[in-house]
Amino acid sequence: MTEPHVIGGADDSAGTGPAADPRGWVLPRTVSVGDLGPLAEPISEHNGQAIAVKPLTNHPGWLAKLYRPDQHPEDAHRLDLLISAPDTLPEADRALLYAGTCWPAARIHQPGNPAVGCVIPMAPEQYRSELRRGKFSERRFVEIDWLAKSDESIRGVGLPSPGSPGRLAACRQLTALAAILENLGLVYSDWSFSNAFWSPDQRSVYLIDVDGCQPKKMPDIHQPNWADPLTPPGTDADEYTDRYRLGLLVAKCMTGRRDAHTFHRVAASPWQEQPAVSEVLLDMLLATDRERRPSAAQLNQALNSGPYLRTVPRPARTELPPLPPQATQPIPRPSTSGHTPEKKPHTPEKKPEPSPAKQPETDAAAGWIVLVVIGLILLIIIASNH
Repeated sequence: MTEPHVIGGADDSAGTGPAADPRGWVLPRTVSVGDLGPLAEPISEHNGQAIAVKPLTNHPGWLAKLYRPDQHPEDAHRLDLLISAPDTLPEADRALLYAGTCWPAARIHQPGNPAVGCVIPMAPEQYRSELRRGKFSERRFVEIDWLAKSDESIRGVGLPSPGSPGRLAACRQLTALAAILENLGLVYSDWSFSNAFWSPDQRSVYLIDVDGCQPKKMPDIHQPNWADPLTPPGTDADEYTDRYRLGLLVAKCMTGRRDAHTFHRVAASPWQEQPAVSEVLLDMLLATDRERRPSAAQLNQALNSGPYLRTVPRPARTELPPLPPQATQPIPRPSTSGHTPEKKPHTPEKKPEPSPAKQPETDAAAGWIVLVVIGLILLIIIASNH
């Protein structure tokens, strides 16, 4: 494969004639707002650098991504470089870039604003699926976020289970796209769950928001849970930041986990047919020297069962992050004798029952006593007369 031309050099020039775009775009690479014809209602608003994304009524399958008015003055030149960048790629890489990303096809301008926005393709229909949630379902784009969940969770919303082969296929394409961007000298910075779609049936991925790529470095896009520990806050993102975030995304998608268990699962090296994957991912995520993180191409090679080849020594690593504590049942405290005393069942004390009241003597009983006494007296008298 020939080396692609790294964009951003002094001899870069943007094409201004009709674009020979295999995706079917027939207008020039720079167009005015009026050239596009009517725009439909927005499908997205106030998301990132865009104020709106609107379908082109006269060009089905294409969108106008309209930027905020406070964009950098050099954005027009940067967009022109991005639009022409695929021309520098080998045919196979160019086809993959067009098939797997919403790569911009034209820059939109108007008087006084050279970078109103850009024309991008709509994601193919294969990335939409019916997602079931309880009694309700909705057809929508499936974000790659779902691969960072268990197969059981994925089946629970009506999607086919990816299994290890499906996860591997998606991550192979994801890293192939990342390697193309890195070879072009572009920084993406936005690697995360929300910026790629996943097709469970085709086992493919589709990268969005690539029109924000910049040569060599760009402002670091802060994303919770995706911060590079070796990129200080307030500094620019670069290719090494991209390598960390790409490694984190692939690790989560391959393991189906999204917490500290991700790192421990990677360290367990569960991919027997791709033995180098664990070592490459651990170096991308835990290297103490950010400039010695493996490249996207090295990760892609490992995912394709290739070896982990390096021209410099392996980097030192930080420790694996601690696992979250597990909830446990309280253990009874042992007695001083070393035996746990048995708990006797609680028996409520019985109150003494009151003695039954004595029945009063009847008149008949008193009469019998009188007769007995009289009988004894008579016996004594008779005995004394004899």
